[in-house]
Amino acid sequence: MQILRGVAKGLPTKRLAQQLGLRVPSVETHLHNLFRKLNAANRGEAVSTGLKLGLITLADL
Repeated sequence: MQILRGVAKGLPTKRLAQQLGLRVPSVETHLHNLFRKLNAANRGEAVSTGLKLGLITLADL
């Protein structure tokens, strides 16, 4: 959920890693898994699907 919220805010991978105290490869793995679970091809689709499913709200943006 933290990764999805960060993506919704438009944060790049490196910034997400810094904010979450993770390494960039770890964030990339989480992004890959997120895209797979949401059946999304990119960050925009992931955010759109997350909004539709109620996983994130407009307040998270």
